Amino acid sequence: MNQANFGLFDSNDKPDEDEIYSVAQLNKEARYLLEESFGSIWVEGEVSNLHVSSAGHQYFTLKEEDSEIDAVMFSGDKSKAEVSPEDGMALLAKGTLTVYEKRGRYQLRVRDLKEIGEGELQKRFQKLKKELKKEGLFEESHKKRVPRFPDAIGIITSPAGAAIRDIGSTIAERFPLIKGYVFPVKVQGEEAAGEISNAVKKANDIGDELGLDALIVSRGGGSLEDLWPFNEETVARAIYDSRLPVVSGVGHEVDFTISDFVADRRVPTPTAAGKEIVPEGVEIENRVDLMTDKIVNTVISSCREKERDLGRLKGSFGLRIPFRKYEDRSQEFDELSQELVEAAGEVFTERTDLIESLVDRLSLANPTSLLKKGYSVTYDEEGKAVTSYTDVEEGENLKTRLFKGIIRSVVTGADENE
Repeated sequence: MNQANFGLFDSNDKPDEDEIYSVAQLNKEARYLLEESFGSIWVEGEVSNLHVSSAGHQYFTLKEEDSEIDAVMFSGDKSKAEVSPEDGMALLAKGTLTVYEKRGRYQLRVRDLKEIGEGELQKRFQKLKKELKKEGLFEESHKKRVPRFPDAIGIITSPAGAAIRDIGSTIAERFPLIKGYVFPVKVQGEEAAGEISNAVKKANDIGDELGLDALIVSRGGGSLEDLWPFNEETVARAIYDSRLPVVSGVGHEVDFTISDFVADRRVPTPTAAGKEIVPEGVEIENRVDLMTDKIVNTVISSCREKERDLGRLKGSFGLRIPFRKYEDRSQEFDELSQELVEAAGEVFTERTDLIESLVDRLSLANPTSLLKKGYSVTYDEEGKAVTSYTDVEEGENLKTRLFKGIIRSVVTGADENE
């Protein structure tokens, strides 16, 4: 069999050892050639994907319409530069073309920066922001109140991103009885803006059917390009036209998008969006206790005031002579006192019922309560809950969780009928 068929070297064709580069040698040679060939150069471009490391080094991309290059400015050079880079800024960067040998990635090591104006995306952002503000889309008078105690909310975000995990865990931690409906969309790329605006419209169309009280439009942090769908006019108008209140939680605290300005409430992160729209169970209990205390204190204060009034009336000359007036006033006082006590009792009873109802709803959400009633949960060998006979195979080991203890069993058969 001919070795050439396997792409192996023939002994006569194999290169000499001094003709073979190692990866490290190749990267080192390329770095030397780039640095010696170009020397110190100026490069014009728009800043994107800015990231600052814990050591203070700034990593970013310099780009134009159809090309880009990685750049780095080390912390020692930052203080010497005329400006500090920001996403969307158009800059002149002075530096050395080099290779980061560990990754084999060529980049511009920047030693000085000069601002030459706004980048193209930043110009588009400012232009649309100005137009929509002039049209009135940011007016406070148009913004709707976000309900403090919603029953259900719609969440418009990527089903695979960090934002949905942050929002979901926040809701579960604060008040798990609130229902959340996810409207999955792309949150970056050319198709994202259309999907986001359509999701806002769909949520409004079926909001009554689902019982939605508000919407969250959200995604995690990223570059100006990554967040751009939330700066598109179609998304801004969909949020403005929304019948349901919209909370915008896009990016990090330093990020601002057009959707933030149009939304009824802007929060800095997805987690903050969950906190903004979902109350804590403890907060509800505290509010009920506070209202109850206020009612009781009001009743007590009113009764004491009436007692003082009665004391003044009893000592008056007019009541000492026609004693019947005193009796009438006394009877009025008794009636008013009784009415106040009854009203306080009714309110106290209503608040007690509310607390008991919330406790009952929380108890229903507790899986242990179901187990205590005789229900059980069966898990397969991987620890996944078994919900159908198709989830198991004959001979498979199972564990069944009871209110007290665990039963281990082996599948001898499984079918759809009892």
